[in-house]
Amino acid sequence: MILKGLKKNAIKKSIEGQIKKRKSTPGSVSRLNSIAVLIDASEAVDIISILKLAGELGVNPDRVKVMGYVEDKKELEDKPEASYYNEKSFTVKGGIKSDSLRNFIDKEFDILINFYSVDKIELNFVAVMSKAKFKVGFAEVDNRINDLVIGGAGDQQSVFISELKKYLKILQII
Repeated sequence: MILKGLKKNAIKKSIEGQIKKRKSTPGSVSRLNSIAVLIDASEAVDIISILKLAGELGVNPDRVKVMGYVEDKKELEDKPEASYYNEKSFTVKGGIKSDSLRNFIDKEFDILINFYSVDKIELNFVAVMSKAKFKVGFAEVDNRINDLVIGGAGDQQSVFISELKKYLKILQII
């Protein structure tokens, strides 16, 4: 129990430190070639609709990477459509143990879609540490993480998707 508390505090400290030194670079995305999607796997998220969204945005489905956070302690199994991580993917000092999670964070995607509406430090950590050039998310989550925040859509994924497309057109990313 004490180790869980230490781990959570270390992760929170990493999040705050990364937010302070983060510089937003939305102008660096001139054409959308790759998309990363971070989901809360405990919520009902249709990965097929995410792949369809990528197609509508002009991105090849093989250039889309989905990473999901799973709360239960079951053995994690990566699937072709998504990879998963849980609290055991982190060290006591807030480091990353999982290779697939480390690869997801270190890859430079054009856009990261934070497709979760409940503030969880494990999701926020991955979102803030990601090397994606442009980050988009729900308003219900810590808005310091994202470059574009879409409000009022936490319970309506279709509204979020249509608003996302609209704002990406306005920003001339698609």
